Order: sequence, then structure tokens, then C-alpha cells
Amino acid sequence: MGLSFLTPALLAGAALVAVPVILHLIMRRKPVPRAFPAMRFLRQRAAANRRRLRVSHLLLLLLRMAALAVLALALARPTLRGAGWLADGEKPVAAVLVFDTSPRMELRQANRTRLQEAAALARALAAKLPPASQVAVIDTGGGPVSFSPTVAAALARVDRLAVGAAAQTLPAAMQEGLRLLDTVPELRHEMFVFTDCSQGAWEGRTAADLIATHADTAVLWVDVGATGAQNYSLEAVDLSTDQPTAGATLGVTVETRRSGPDANRPVAVEMLGADGRYARRAVKPVAWKEGQAGQVDFEVTGLEPGVRQGRVVLDGSDDMEADNARYFTVEVGTPAKILIAAPQPAADTGRFLLQAIAPAALRKAGKGRFDATLIDIGKLDATPWDGYEGMVLADPPPLTPRTLDLLWQWVAGGRGLVVWLGPRAADAGRFNSDAAQKLLGGRIVRVWRNPREDNFLAPANLDHPILSPFRRVGDAVPWQDFPIQRLWEFEPNDPAADGNGAAPRAAGPDAMADAAVPVVSYRNGLPAILEHRVGQGTVVTVTTPVSQAADDPDAWNMLATGFEPWPFVILANETLLHAVDTADDRNIAAGASAVVHLQRRDVATAFVSTPGGDDFPAPVDQRRGTVTVTTTQVPGNYRVRSGGDVGGVVRGFSANLTAESIDARRLADAGLVAALGPGYRLAKSEAELVRDVKLERVGAELSGWFILLAALAMAGDWIVANRFYAPRDDVGAVPNVGAGAGDAGASGAPPPPLPGGAGMAVRGGDA
Repeated sequence: MGLSFLTPALLAGAALVAVPVILHLIMRRKPVPRAFPAMRFLRQRAAANRRRLRVSHLLLLLLRMAALAVLALALARPTLRGAGWLADGEKPVAAVLVFDTSPRMELRQANRTRLQEAAALARALAAKLPPASQVAVIDTGGGPVSFSPTVAAALARVDRLAVGAAAQTLPAAMQEGLRLLDTVPELRHEMFVFTDCSQGAWEGRTAADLIATHADTAVLWVDVGATGAQNYSLEAVDLSTDQPTAGATLGVTVETRRSGPDANRPVAVEMLGADGRYARRAVKPVAWKEGQAGQVDFEVTGLEPGVRQGRVVLDGSDDMEADNARYFTVEVGTPAKILIAAPQPAADTGRFLLQAIAPAALRKAGKGRFDATLIDIGKLDATPWDGYEGMVLADPPPLTPRTLDLLWQWVAGGRGLVVWLGPRAADAGRFNSDAAQKLLGGRIVRVWRNPREDNFLAPANLDHPILSPFRRVGDAVPWQDFPIQRLWEFEPNDPAADGNGAAPRAAGPDAMADAAVPVVSYRNGLPAILEHRVGQGTVVTVTTPVSQAADDPDAWNMLATGFEPWPFVILANETLLHAVDTADDRNIAAGASAVVHLQRRDVATAFVSTPGGDDFPAPVDQRRGTVTVTTTQVPGNYRVRSGGDVGGVVRGFSANLTAESIDARRLADAGLVAALGPGYRLAKSEAELVRDVKLERVGAELSGWFILLAALAMAGDWIVANRFYAPRDDVGAVPNVGAGAGDAGASGAPPPPLPGGAGMAVRGGDA
């Protein structure tokens, strides 16, 4: 630690310590001559008093000198500074201002958003910067990272900041700022991070390690979070399907959360019409509980074929508008035609898949998702495939290379294929032809057997589209009730090897497309469901079959034959939906790229309509017939058009803010320590910000402590002086040395003269 003085000229006042010395020398008491007869007693008394008073006078002298010296130091304003941490406040600094511009910064308090509060504090901070300082502004929305030409230019950029979907996290923005500071090693480094200290910003994240590796940078956290905010939040929307058939019911579920006291507020679902306006379909009253999550379910009927878009909205307004609406897009159409090929007898071996994919009751009512046809797999080559959008192979035997090549071409054209491997694959050597490995993206190795019932499907998470419908029940899926006794060990292709795993392949951007990717695993860790992209289509492989009856002693599993096998029904539908769906990006997170399949390659440009009403052109990938939209930062419904009004194609997608970007709940103190690091300094107002900046850049003034020490020294001087110079009862009286020597002493008569008639001079001050 270092010590400096803001007014060192006043240190000259320390010379006043000589004043007590001079006063003590000048004001020494003169000896008073007194005549006494008993010289021996007087000399002994004088010597004892002299020793005592020398010590007393020295202590008193030191106290007075200390009081004057400490008072002079206090007037010189001593300042404690940290070596390498606090620097001279008069020198320029390199300062980086990091702002969180996530949508939750729209939260209002006292009629000011959190971003407006941060901008106001930034202006107060800029006024305290030393002249010629370099300032950079970085936000989580991304953009160029550089020092502004002037402080005024930096403040102008602060005024232009706007909330939006985050392109990077707050620690990532800080890391960009630290890299920029490293480019100016000659200046003192300062970083000011404007954050709302919310769970959305810091849950699962930390900046402690980042700060520890840059100990030479002074980091000050500026807390702009709101206290006592009242907010109704729509956090996520979940659809029963994004491809409902005409006449089917669309289930819409939205998650809710309340910040503030209990209240009642309705929630509505609205559909976007051809005129660009939203029409309300349903409204439900909701009882919001403080700090609790809830759920609201809607059912939307009467959707016409085509791309349909809607939203779930809060009825009314609150402190934050960003989380008052959630958007969705669905594509309503006729049931997709599906071909199911199963071994003889197909009516038995394909029964479970047929009833799961296209139940008879729904087929008769015209509400099924799929229009399925069941055939004998032996007649697969003789059946035309062009009219089908997807195909399911139930327990296929080794197929001829010609059939496999035709399947590969058919899938690459944009169709979907689901393969349920079973005992009829028989010999891995015969099954693993080059054409089979090219189609499936891997090869079967051996049959894994386990007579015990302790192996079953065990999804690690529910993020994949095949598993997303299970989010509604989460951990309640009883996978353990449907054990798997046998399965094929499946080994994905090595992108660096040929179809036989021997010769190296040529490296290229499509090399990884040759390998299947595991989506779900069993409890034993082996892959259960794999996905393989083939051209514009998808192949989904399941490594255990559903073609065996419940009474079959050689049955491989109980997926379709267990008690109430509803998980199998969902799995069978979702694997097929994922395989035949070529427009995966109907509902995305704001800021992510959206790939829209136009299913035509004769147009070069499409036009994208944003939620704000703007239109801009986007190039069409004519090889794939797709449009990639990257400008999706604004949440809402987007439309993509190609071609004219007659014969044109209209597609769409929806962008929603992520749950963390609107989660403004404040972190607890323990969470702040974990996120910001131990010993963090948090300024919550302009006064605290100016004070902490002064302490960081200049140091802590010690004048108050030195004045207190001076006062203590002066108090000690008063106490000691009164103690040493307290009045005595015998002051002014002549010591009665002869008392008790005769009547003369008792009667008060003057003592007899000393021998020789001379008197004795005694220093009254020493007596």
C-alpha cells in the first residue's frame, strides 16, 4: 500500500512541534529561596521530586508535539492508495463501459427503464473522467469494439443503445473489453459494468475468473436493477404440433410467472389474419401467484390450410412490455401420405406402427396427422414411392443395393425415412452393404442381449425436436416400465473412412453428413435413436423393433406391448414427423438464423416481412430451395414470399425471446458473490458511483482519522496536565522540618538561624 498527500505544502505545519519544547524551556519555574534548618531532609525530598517531574514533563511534551504533528498531517489530507490498483487521479485512464442491453433492461421503475438508468449513470461517470482519457462502449447486442475518438462520442453511442436479443453474454462482452484494454498498456485500466444483477444475466455464469486474470484492471459494478417491480411474464409457448392437419385442434400452452403481489390478469390467444391484424380466439382469466410459475392451456380450432401465425398476449400492460407476448407459427395441411413396409404377415408385424401413426378412429374422422398405407416389405420395389412424403421400414431384412440406392435418392429429394431395426436384419455382414451404410449413416455391429429388465430408453435431455413433446411431462415418463432386452449395437460411420471403415475419405464440408448422429441413448449408454441427413431429407434409425407380439418369447422389448404404452405412441409419431418435416425453423429464438424451405428452385430472390412491417430481399439457395434469414433480433411473426401472387409460395416463422433474456428476478447475495467474485464493489446510485470512482482512482482519504488522533492527543495532554499540576494542600506553606523537635516547632515560632547566620535557597518548583 502507498501513502500520499493531496496538500503536501501544509506538512510544513509539522514544524510547530517545536513550540511545546520552547514553551517548556521558557516557562520553567524559578527557584524560590526558603530558609529551613534541616538540610538533609530537604535534599532528599528535592532529589525524589526532580526525578518524578522529569518523566512527567517529558510525557507531556511528547503528547503536545504529537497533537501538533498529527493535526498538520490531517490538514495535508493523506490518501491511502493501493500499489498497482489505485493510480494518480490526475493522469488519463483507459475506460471501458459494458452495458447489458437484453430485453429485461426494458423493465421500468419510476418511469425510467433500466437501460435509461444505466445511460444516466454513464453520463455522471464520464464527467469524472480525467482529461484525455480513452473511452469505449460495449454492449451485449454486439457490434464493433474500439475506443471512441472523444468522451462525447462515447456518450453519443450510449444514447443510441437499444434493447434487443443478445448476441453475446455479459461476461463475453467484458472479455472483449479486457482485450481492448490490453492494447493501451501505458494507461490505467478501468471497467464499468452496468447490470441489473438479475438471474437471467448471471444464472450459471460468472465473471470472477475473468477478473482474477486481469488484476491490473479496476472493475466497478454499476447496479441498475429495479427493486419491488411488479411484472407479469409469459415465459415460453409450447405447441401440440407445428404441423396440424386441417380440422385438427391445435394445443397452445404458455408458461407464466409473477413478480409482485398476487393478482388476477387475463391471457388471450390471437391469430394473424390476411389483413395483417390479430383476431382474438380465446381469453382465459389467470390467478397470478407471487414468485410462482403457472401454465395456461388453449385449444385453437378451425385453422385453414397453409401457414398460420398467432400469439399469446397478456391482457393489459405492466412494468416490462418485452415479456407480454409470445409468438408461434404452424403449417396446416392435409395429412402426409406415409408408406409402412413390414415383413410378412404385414398386418401383424406392422400393426403397432400403423395404429400409433394413423389410428383408425382419427383416419375415419379425417383428423389424423398421417394417411398411412401398410404393405409387405417384399413388395417395396414394386410399389411407386413418388406420392409418399415419408416411409417407415419395420424390422427390415437386408435389402438389395439397388433398392437401397433408390431409397437414398428418394430421401435426398426431401423425403423422410424411419427404420426400426430388428431380428430380421439377421447377419450384420450381409446387412452392412456400402449402400446400407450410405443410407443409414452407420452399420450394425452385434445384438446386445440382457435378460434382466434393467435397460430402457434414457434420454439425457429433451432438447431435440423428437423429444420436445415429452417436456410437458418431464421426469414423469415411465421409461423403466418398458424394458429393452435386445437391441442392435450401431456404429456411426467414420467421416475419415470409406463405407467399409478402411480407406480414408476426402475431407470436405459435407463429410460429417455421412455419419449418423445419436439422439437418444439407452440406460447402458448405447445409441437408441440416430439421425442422418441425406441431401434434403432425413433418415431416423431406431435400434430395436416394434414388430413382435406381446406373447412372443423372443420379443426384444416391451415398448409397444407394455401397460399403457403412450410413450411409444409419441415416439413413433415424432420420429416420423421429424423425418418428413423439411421446414424445421418455424419457431426459433430471437437472434438465431431461420432456414425456410420454399420447395422451389426457379426463383433467385425472396422477400422477408418483419414484425415491424419492413420488407427486405433475401437470396434463395437454388440448389436446396431454401432461404436463410439472419435478421431475427426483433421478436414476432415473419413472412417469407417468393414468386408472384399467382403460383407464388408463402412461408413464415416466429421468433421469441429466450426465457433468460426476460428473467429480471434479482440474484440473492450468494449468487452475486458467485457471479461477480468475492470483494466486488457495487454502486447503486450516482453518489455511490462518484464516491467509488474517487476511491478507485485516487484512494481513501485519511484526514478524518488523523483529526481523530489529534483530538485524542489533545485530550491526553489535558488529562496529564491536570494530573501533574493538580493543587496540593501544602502549596505556599513552609515545610515544618522541625516539627516534633521541641515546643518552638509546635508553637509556630520561627526556627533558629542556621549556623553562620546564612539561609538556604530551595527551588520551590522542585520541592
